Parts: sequence; C-alpha cells; structure tokens
Amino acid sequence: MGKRVLLGFSGGVDSFYSAHLLKEKGYQIHLIYFKLLKEADTAKVKRSAQLLNLPLTVIDLTQEFKRVVIDYFVRYYRLGLTPNPCAVCNREIKLKYLYRLKKELSFDLIATGHYARVAYEPRFKRKMVYRGIDRKKEQSYFLALVEREIFDSLLLPLGELTKEEVVKRAKALGFNYEGESQDICFIPEDYTQFLKKYIKPKPGLFKLKDGTVVGRHRGLFYYTVGQRRGLGISYKHPLYVVELCPEENTVVVGKKEDVLKEELFLWRTNWHAEPEEFKGRELLAQVRYRSKPVKVKELKYLNSDIYCVKLAAKVEAPAPGQVCAFYSGDLLLGGGEITREGAGRWREA
Repeated sequence: MGKRVLLGFSGGVDSFYSAHLLKEKGYQIHLIYFKLLKEADTAKVKRSAQLLNLPLTVIDLTQEFKRVVIDYFVRYYRLGLTPNPCAVCNREIKLKYLYRLKKELSFDLIATGHYARVAYEPRFKRKMVYRGIDRKKEQSYFLALVEREIFDSLLLPLGELTKEEVVKRAKALGFNYEGESQDICFIPEDYTQFLKKYIKPKPGLFKLKDGTVVGRHRGLFYYTVGQRRGLGISYKHPLYVVELCPEENTVVVGKKEDVLKEELFLWRTNWHAEPEEFKGRELLAQVRYRSKPVKVKELKYLNSDIYCVKLAAKVEAPAPGQVCAFYSGDLLLGGGEITREGAGRWREA
C-alpha cells in the first residue's frame, strides 16, 4: 500500500491535477477542503473530488480565517501597511492546519498544488523548498513564512510542470477549467470597496518630504508605496507614494528616486536554514511576488528580531508589511516582513 497523503484541495485545476498525479503514483489520497468563507460553494469542490474518485472532507475554518487573515488584512491597511494575505494564509491556515491534521489522523504526508518544488538539501540535511520551473507562475515566494518542519512532510507535485501543461492535462481528464481564480480569494471586487466595509475613509493631505502640501488624498488605504497612478495631483514632475503616515493621516509623495531603496529592515523573520548555515553563499532578496531578485551585500542582525538588509542594487518601492524572501539560486532560505521601525505585527490577533 502507498503512503497516506492529506491533500489541500480547492476544487481548482491545480489541486485537482496534483491529486491525480499522486494517485497515479500509488499514494492513498484523502482530499481536505478548508471552507474559509461563509458564502463558499462546495458544489464545485465535490464535483472535482467525484471526478477523481477520491474521498473528500470539508472542514469549516471560517472563524479562524476571519481572525487570522481578513482581520489582519484590514488592520494592516488601517496602519498604512501593505499586507500579504497569501503568505500569512499559507503559514497560519492552509499548511498549518493540514500539518496538524496529518499528525492527528496519523497520515504520512501532506500535499498542495503550489507551483514550487521540495527536495532534500544535502548541505542543510533537511527537505527545503525550491522555485518551480514555471517562472511565470512559480509560488515559492508565498512559502517563505511557512515553518520549516512542515517541509519534511510536504509534497508539491506541480513543481516540475508549467501551468499550461497542468491545464491541458486536466482538461484531458474531463476537468472543467473556468480560468484563473481571483488574486485575493476573499475579495471579489476592488480591494478598496472591500475595505470601505470596515474602514471609514478619512481624507488628508499629500505632502512632499519637506512638508510642502501638494494636494488632498481620499484616505490612506487607497494608496500603497510606489503608486503613481490615481493620485489626482497636478505637479511639475510625476509623483510617487513614498510613505504612508497613519499618525498624521498624510501621504508623503516624491520623485521616482525617492521610492528606490538599497537598504531595508525586516522583522518576524522565518528561516528555513539558520543564517550561520548559509554564510558564504550568495544571497538574493525578493521584495514582492513579481519582482526581480537582487543580490544581498549584507544581512545584519540588529536587535529585537530586526534585520538590516543591504542590497547590491536599488529595488523599487519595498512596501512595509510586504514579505521579503531570500534565495540562494532557486533554493528558498526563508523570509521576513518589511518593516518601518517595527510597525504592524502580523501575528497579533
């Protein structure tokens, strides 16, 4: 008999084909669907499970998801930060509860449909995550905050495939592919419309770094660091959002060069290998999901879990609240949250 695997299942094409691949390899698969929203329809999930002829269990995590992800998302925008709900959800909901169930039910392994690879890394003597081969889709960045003990039990069947291949093969099995899901699963509309349900917009001032007032803004959550479009300011040169200041309810704007940074600070770091272990390796830092990794000149521990990261080249608009992930080549070494003087602790309820 093959090893018993709990597979995180959404009913979408990625988890569907992941389950098919593992089933074909002889694993005993049990599908787990975490219901995260009250309005979530499980009909599609059940149809996908029936097509695979695999057992499915639906687990209601709506309260946990509201507390850990949605409340965090709203709180960060209220603080003038830019949240990363997918990275937090992977750590605190999806992989955390899947791993917990594996232990409670005495399963051997867990699996998800992320486009990333997991393999044994001889130098660190443990299983670690690598980038997926599909550079347009690969999702290792969103696993930077996941606790490393989970990787010993994790299977990532799609890491060696492209999205195009997965869709084509799933369709051949009878899967009804309806296109990509939305970027943020709990926000079907524009995110500012969602936030208005929780935060009353408070207009304030646009200021230059020297304090000069150049206009009025609609409310902090309409803006993010690096933003240029939609400011509604007429000025002698293009303006970009440099900083959000919730204490004064102001948005600091400036030139493009003002959002380019070669030094940033992190906290809430999560290492898949300790910094001492990868000392001497060339490090790369990635400050957003789609951004190009940049060589790290220096990674220095300061105090109170704060790291200073000095980069070999400037990066555009590293936003406080976002995740900075570290790599050695394709190997994911961990990551942390970009911070401004320690604001916004995402682990707090």
